[in-house]
Amino acid sequence: MTGMSAVTGRSVRLVRTLIELTVLAAGWLLGGKVGAGTVLYALAVGPVTQFFLPRFAYRFGGDRPAPPPAAHRGGGGVTPRADAPAG
Repeated sequence: MTGMSAVTGRSVRLVRTLIELTVLAAGWLLGGKVGAGTVLYALAVGPVTQFFLPRFAYRFGGDRPAPPPAAHRGGGGVTPRADAPAG
C-alpha cells in the first residue's frame, strides 16, 4: 500500500481504497456476500489509514537518533560460540 502510493504518487487513502474495492469485487465474483458493512469498511479504511499512518509511523532522523543494531540492543542478535574460531 505505501509502496504503491510512493511509486504512483497517489495518496495512501486512494491506493488503500482501490485495494479494498478490488478485494471486495473479487470476493463478490467468487460468490461471497456483500453487505453494507463490507462496503462501508472498503470505503472507510483508506481515509482512516491516511489519517492515522503519520501518527504511528516511525521515521529516522530529526532530533531522534537511530536505534542501535539488533545485536547491540541486548537481544535478537547472534552470539558466537565460545569455542568457535575467530574470523
